Amino acid sequence: MEKHWWQRTNIYQIYLRSFFDSNHDGIGDLHGVVAKLDYLKDLAIGVLWISPHYASPMDDNGYDVSDFLRVADEYGTIEDFSLLLREAHRRGMRVITDLVLNHTSDEHPWFQAAKDPAHPEHRKYHDYYIWQKPKTDDTGQRIAPTRWIGWFGSPAWEYNAATDEYYLHIFYKKMPDLNWRNEAMREDIKKIIRFWIDLGVDGFRVDASNHLEKNWAFPDDYPGYQHFSSLPKHHEYLRELGTELFVPNDLLTIGESGGANKEEALLYAGYGSNEFNMLIQFGHCWADIDDHHPILRGKWAKGTFHPSRVKASFANWYEMLDQKGWNVIYWHNHDQPRVLSHYGNTGVHRERSAKALAAALYLMPGTAILYQGEEIGMSNVDYERLDQFRDVEVFTEYANFRSRGMDHEAAMQVLRDRSRDNARTPMPWTDQAYGGFSTVSPWIDVIGNYPDVNVKKQENDPESVLSWHKTLLRLRAADENITHGSIRFLDPKNDLDFCYRNTGKDSELLVLTNFSDQFVKKSLQEPNLAKFTLFLSNCDALRTPTETMVLPPYAAQVYRRALK
Repeated sequence: MEKHWWQRTNIYQIYLRSFFDSNHDGIGDLHGVVAKLDYLKDLAIGVLWISPHYASPMDDNGYDVSDFLRVADEYGTIEDFSLLLREAHRRGMRVITDLVLNHTSDEHPWFQAAKDPAHPEHRKYHDYYIWQKPKTDDTGQRIAPTRWIGWFGSPAWEYNAATDEYYLHIFYKKMPDLNWRNEAMREDIKKIIRFWIDLGVDGFRVDASNHLEKNWAFPDDYPGYQHFSSLPKHHEYLRELGTELFVPNDLLTIGESGGANKEEALLYAGYGSNEFNMLIQFGHCWADIDDHHPILRGKWAKGTFHPSRVKASFANWYEMLDQKGWNVIYWHNHDQPRVLSHYGNTGVHRERSAKALAAALYLMPGTAILYQGEEIGMSNVDYERLDQFRDVEVFTEYANFRSRGMDHEAAMQVLRDRSRDNARTPMPWTDQAYGGFSTVSPWIDVIGNYPDVNVKKQENDPESVLSWHKTLLRLRAADENITHGSIRFLDPKNDLDFCYRNTGKDSELLVLTNFSDQFVKKSLQEPNLAKFTLFLSNCDALRTPTETMVLPPYAAQVYRRALK
């Protein structure tokens, strides 16, 4: 197995807009991150992943970039970003940033030239994007080139009268897709990447990395996802960047792609693939979808949580990359609900559930990503009004839900359960107004339970969720037996528990966690049980495991044995 610096480090994803507001304007900023570096260092974090910090009109909170070479005014300046790099590096921490390659904002100078035939550089930049002429239907009406639907639930084409063409946008209409078949565009992207490398960034998380290629035959399918997702040619673009920029500069690169098979997984994250070091995939993220929901589809269709699906996804990725690549483990990011609300318990078992989820994840092999607020057990939003939400996807989908016959309150509950805003509320640092995130009303409302769930309340409590995370993350950073171990799930089809053995070179862990609110009787037909001793637990537990164990609700009982 190859060994690299990024295999023994913990990554912390910072949603910049909601992390900490240092200048009291209601928006998180770069100086806010600098102010909390010691907190992150104490949490055993080795890498910071910063969400998009580029200049942007913020129609999609920075993923709609209007200038890749400038920091958004509300976040600071290039000098502030350089300060963050220096201060992080001084503490032995590295910094990676989001790299948005699939699209720009429609306010980017490239698109401003592309859409305007009178612009002096129109000819050059028009081909940086993807255009098609209108079609005519049976009645003679001019319509979009295809019926494709974008990932935010709206049509994937937008009409531009100046050129009498539609441009493709597989996300929001203000985020036109780039044409990766254009060599000049690719060279301009490389110049952008070199700029940030030269400034000192240590790597990138590559957003929407599997969408760079499209089916240029433009078949008129509905919804058409297969024509702009995971087409083989996108690997050529990624290898080009990897060969020329990522690998020679020893960068940490993390791709984002769903649904990869073994061949694709090794192309993305296999050793020597020249694409990425690891891949964020989503197989475990929606293990509670109701495929037979009468109204809703995909992530919006909340059903019964099946831990077996989570275990199956992780096991599949471990098998695909075994000795040939490296896994990344995480519960959720800025695009999913809070894991405590999603897979855990926010009621009487809140703290125990948060600890069980953490033990289940962070004692597995691979590189771990922790999303901000997860370490204190943050939960989903409790908004009562639609106008409290901010995500552009929310308003498109709310209209879709209502058009399908949902009443207002039912649609609101879907948003409270599944929307991306669940992960984007301000980080509560104290029990003061606005959770100590800011001294003024923030850009999005704080969650109502911040007086009880905040960093200050937990940081000096050895039994807190925060202290539990510190213990787990410090273990990961110090013990190669965990990060480089080999995992075997116990009773993988069981839908109440999440149990496994992680076998390292010198020691082995037996991790027993209960993902339900009931007592679970667990039969362990495992060898060497008597050699294990209790290592960590969030409840009363036997000193040595036995063939029959009874796990209390949301229990986490971890046993360890030496192999030498």
